[in-house]
Amino acid sequence: MLGESLLFVLGVCAGAFILARVSGLSSVKRWYHASVLQGLGLITWGAGKFVTLFPSLELQQAFLPSFVMTYTFFLLSIHALQHSTLTYESWKTTFDTVALIITSMTMVILHEMGYCNSEPENIPYMLPLLGGMFVVIPAITLLAESGQGEAPKAAERSRRALVALATILFAVCSILQPFVPQAAILALGVIFLAVLLRAHFGWENQGLLPADQADYRYLFQKLTFCKRDVIMVQVMLLLCVALLIGAPDLPAYGRMGLWVAIAFGCIRVYLTIRDNRTQMNRTYFSAARLEQKYEEQLALTRKSNEQLSHVLELKQNYEHVLIASNEQSLREVTYETLQQVIEELVETWFTKMDSLVYMRLSLESQNQTVYYQTERGEKNRLDVLHQVSEQIVANEKLDSALTPRYVSLEAYTSAEDIQQKELEQSLFQLLLINVRGLAQRCLQQHQALELRFMESEMELARQIQSTLVPKEQLTLERLRARAVYAPFTYVGGDYVDYIRVDERYTCFIVADVSGHGLPASLLASGIRSAVRAVLQKSWSPDEVLTRLNQLLYDDLSKTRSFVTMLVALYDADEHALLLSRAGHPRPIYMSATQKMVLPCVGGVGLGLLPDSTYPLEKVPLLEEGFLLLYTDGLMESGRKELVRDTHSWLHGFSLLMDEHGNVLEHLMDGVESYIWEVTRQGRQTDDLSVLILYFQSYSAQPFPDIDVSTAPAARL
Repeated sequence: MLGESLLFVLGVCAGAFILARVSGLSSVKRWYHASVLQGLGLITWGAGKFVTLFPSLELQQAFLPSFVMTYTFFLLSIHALQHSTLTYESWKTTFDTVALIITSMTMVILHEMGYCNSEPENIPYMLPLLGGMFVVIPAITLLAESGQGEAPKAAERSRRALVALATILFAVCSILQPFVPQAAILALGVIFLAVLLRAHFGWENQGLLPADQADYRYLFQKLTFCKRDVIMVQVMLLLCVALLIGAPDLPAYGRMGLWVAIAFGCIRVYLTIRDNRTQMNRTYFSAARLEQKYEEQLALTRKSNEQLSHVLELKQNYEHVLIASNEQSLREVTYETLQQVIEELVETWFTKMDSLVYMRLSLESQNQTVYYQTERGEKNRLDVLHQVSEQIVANEKLDSALTPRYVSLEAYTSAEDIQQKELEQSLFQLLLINVRGLAQRCLQQHQALELRFMESEMELARQIQSTLVPKEQLTLERLRARAVYAPFTYVGGDYVDYIRVDERYTCFIVADVSGHGLPASLLASGIRSAVRAVLQKSWSPDEVLTRLNQLLYDDLSKTRSFVTMLVALYDADEHALLLSRAGHPRPIYMSATQKMVLPCVGGVGLGLLPDSTYPLEKVPLLEEGFLLLYTDGLMESGRKELVRDTHSWLHGFSLLMDEHGNVLEHLMDGVESYIWEVTRQGRQTDDLSVLILYFQSYSAQPFPDIDVSTAPAARL
């Protein structure tokens, strides 16, 4: 008695505990949850069983409906679990619930009306038997289904299996209670409660599968489950028939309950078989549709493989095209071989591209004049499906037969696939780029040859001009001269020269032709010839400049050029210099007592006025010093100043004279080194020419004789 009371109280507590665990569910159908239903079932079972322990017959009869509710809750919980694994038909849940309630209530009513073959019972023992059968049958089905792994997760499958097992233990415990010892019932009840609590612990969420799925595997699993379900219903019918036949002494309410259960079972089997046929038709239809999809997918795969094979074949052909194109691009090409290389390139393209029917490539001018073209194939064939016209600019500035403005292409192909058309379009553009590259390479090579030829000519001109500039130091009795010359480019327009007229007179000339480079160099060479021709008849500097102006005016005015020149004639007998200046910078005079720019008057440059005159001035060399005759390039050099003025040069030369004193060689070397040091500090912008004249006083001893061949040369 005490053990049974404790068991029933534990059942109520277990039900309350399970309900508390799932109290936070937010689902609309929160009541249709296995934990909620089984919690309610435990409470009604524990409460109803606890009341049966009291001797009051009226109280026991009042709690008879609780047993019906207990089995109803457990049946609904099993159906709820079946709904969460496979789509369980709702009509089965309704039908089984109604069948259980009607069967149970029939037995309860008949029992209360006294339809019993023997002494009336407080609790009809047939009620747990039939109720347990209604619960055990779907529980066994669910247990078998959970064992097949149909649940989405392994943990869910284990919990459902535990719930089904606990439900079976509950039904077995209820059925066997009147027939086995109390100790066995207590042990079985404790086991069933422990298993049930373990199954529901931590199981707040119950995942549901979608209500309608078209997957073949899902339909097949559902059909298998339905077949298993109808088999279990048939087993229940066989058990009911076996009880009717094997137990003739059953009370009337029990026999009536069995007949009601058999009737509902037959209807249930009929409806389930009919539903299974529909389900089987759906499964067959899904399998047929799956097979059709598989065949379609297989056809798509086969077509894709064919396309891939075609693409691979095209790829191999295009690789040959690209390889041939690279080989052509590595060849040496000139204007003489350009057309031959283009012919070979077009031939390779036409033979390697299978879909190519006709192709024409041409070199054209801006007004569409065709300089050169090559054709392959037939233009009017019937299998032409796609036309391509492309044109790129070969040279934006030049337009000639050797350097065309455009490279054009016209092609007809039999390609049907869009991707192949796009690929061929890219290949045609590549062909045009290759041809343009060949034409540009020809132009670059031609320009490179012209540049090398020009450089060689300029080098030759530089060498020729350098031979015309005095390299040896001139040594007279009381005067020495040295030239410093540096052209701005290969050749320059400056002219530096000193010419021994006779034993008495020596002429020094520094000239600067307007402009730079080769034109100025040509004029400077012409002036050199003109100067030497004039010196054959005239020695005086003013006459030399006047005759040169008359001689060169017409040519200089036509070319819009002019020449600045300074002519100095050294008289050895008088030890003096005669100077005339034609627009040229005034010379720098340096001695112990005088450091200045000579204030000599001059005329305009040669070639500016036809009748210009040039005053003559005499500079006696009374003391030791040096004179600098230079072009304006000397004043347009320096790092810190754009134009270095004469005061800066005077200051620098003064420091040199103080440093070297009267040592002739050291002073001339120092002046030359100082000029190079200052001019190289900045970027040269003009031709540079300097003539250094070092002289002694008239009363000083003459210079010692120096071999001209060993004198230092002017630096170029």
